[in-house]
Amino acid sequence: MPTRPDALPFSEWTGQWTRHVAVSPDGAPYAIPSGAHERLHARVVGDADVGARADGSPPSGIKVELALAGWVQLQSDGLTDRINVDAPDGFADAAVLRRFASMHEAGVAWLAFYPSGDTLKLTDPRRATLERDGPRVPVSLSTTSPAQE
Repeated sequence: MPTRPDALPFSEWTGQWTRHVAVSPDGAPYAIPSGAHERLHARVVGDADVGARADGSPPSGIKVELALAGWVQLQSDGLTDRINVDAPDGFADAAVLRRFASMHEAGVAWLAFYPSGDTLKLTDPRRATLERDGPRVPVSLSTTSPAQE
């Protein structure tokens, strides 16, 4: 599964305005066009089995599976002063969160962490600090389904 910059069809985010940013497990941020998370998911996760969440239920949704693979998704709808973040439990890069929040003049950030399912509401994300425990890549991707093991 390619996750190197040359294998992704997206440009690295240098701070230009965008509604969606995806941060790879190695910390590289990418500008993701609206509606292109499916392409990122296909490149990163593909048909791999991402395993179960902490409560034993299967993961659901493209952004959840990307978070379980170590990717962080930051998004703004452009209509409110809120940003949403889907991230692995170990995500603690407050700098990228603050930069994205400042760009969107966000007064609130809602973060969802996986596989724990924890959520966090930040009322001043432009000054946020994050202290999180857990691995940045919580679930190893496997191309072998549980039935084949």
